[in-house]
Amino acid sequence: MSINGFTEKQFVSILKSQLSVRAPIKSIERLVGRDKELELIAEALYDDGGHVFIYGDRGVGKSSLAATVASKYQSKDNEPIQIPCGRNTLFFQTIGEIAERILRRAGASSSTEIEHNFSIKVYKLKIKDKSKEIKIPKIDSMFKAVDLLEEILNIHSSEPVIVIDEFDQIQKQEERANFAHFIKDLGDRGVNVKFIFTGVASSLYHLLGDHESSFRQLFTLKLDRLYWSYREEITLNAVKAFGLKVNEEIVHSIAKISNGFPYFVHLLTQNLLWAAFKDRELVKVISDHHYKEAINRSIVGISGRLQLPYEKATLDKSHDYLLALWATADSEDFIRYSDNIFKSYLRINEEIFGASPEGNEKPMNQKEFNKILAKFKTKSYGEVLEQVEGRRGLFSYKENLLRGYVALKAMDAGVELKGDEPDQPKISSAMAREKFSGKFGFKSAYPGDPASKIKFRNE
Repeated sequence: MSINGFTEKQFVSILKSQLSVRAPIKSIERLVGRDKELELIAEALYDDGGHVFIYGDRGVGKSSLAATVASKYQSKDNEPIQIPCGRNTLFFQTIGEIAERILRRAGASSSTEIEHNFSIKVYKLKIKDKSKEIKIPKIDSMFKAVDLLEEILNIHSSEPVIVIDEFDQIQKQEERANFAHFIKDLGDRGVNVKFIFTGVASSLYHLLGDHESSFRQLFTLKLDRLYWSYREEITLNAVKAFGLKVNEEIVHSIAKISNGFPYFVHLLTQNLLWAAFKDRELVKVISDHHYKEAINRSIVGISGRLQLPYEKATLDKSHDYLLALWATADSEDFIRYSDNIFKSYLRINEEIFGASPEGNEKPMNQKEFNKILAKFKTKSYGEVLEQVEGRRGLFSYKENLLRGYVALKAMDAGVELKGDEPDQPKISSAMAREKFSGKFGFKSAYPGDPASKIKFRNE
């Protein structure tokens, strides 16, 4: 192929050693930029009865951090247990699944017996050349759940770790509450196990409710976006592993589009390297045409969960909706005032249609623009945005990971959004009324307001 000295098999092997788009990272060496978080979690797990809850935006790297910590803390006599959650996950059923998974991994054979009109599973295994029979009863109480796990965990390992991933997916609050009570009872009984939960939430209370006694058992960590240097380090390390060079503007652009989400850094970098490997010419330096191909590859292969809201917001609609959606992602900030989003829209409109557009290419005024922003909050328009509670005119993405997909689509169309620049701070409303006014009488509370120089549509 086009990277000197690499067959496809060798290429894929090294690619997997550097990047992980769809599976969690489990190696400390590959978990870039999370040293402080690893240190804090390790300290928390040393506490008797201590467990960990990692929460934050989807795609920020919670599962990778949890898997890495689990691999580090789990004793060498076995592997951590990972349980993914779904909408219909039930607590008592999950405890039974954990027990059965441990027994099957230990090589136990199973059979079914009827006891008191209930079917129960019976597992037989050998421990130190001695036969042991373990029955999995119907688990319908917290006492039985704790009792069963205490017995089974001794078979698993000397220091077992269990990861409960995507805890926020559980729909029923009573099922979440059962997990909260469970970890408290484990601590009270002194059961030797560590639980690591991950979930998407702005507040842990949205997940566990008001079980304050359970919070004492949990070390809670909000995982934030990666810093710039770490985003670039992931890309540079992967490129270097193949003996290649890359334009620093490409590295910066990947870091910008990712907005600090490791998922997008890994996705774009992986597709960048595939584009280089598939090139017909021998590649020594990754160039712009490889990056454009990486953008296309990333858009095609990205999750439909991100594609759907984008299409609902823009498909079969005027270009105003497309430009307005791109404008929402034109900043490093996740939470933005409508005034600032409007300024982004004006910039993008000028970049596409020039400084003196005519007819429908002229920009909307802010009143019409705000109507589109309001539509982006509705189900029929993809529920892209949500209004910050109690703050009029202040918006955020309903799912921040979507912002990266919006930036990818804009980049594919030739518009690079300003993901490396935060919005200018808002000044006091009294000063704004005195200094800034647009053609349609709306006020801007931001310096450098471009509206006074623009002729809007239908003007």
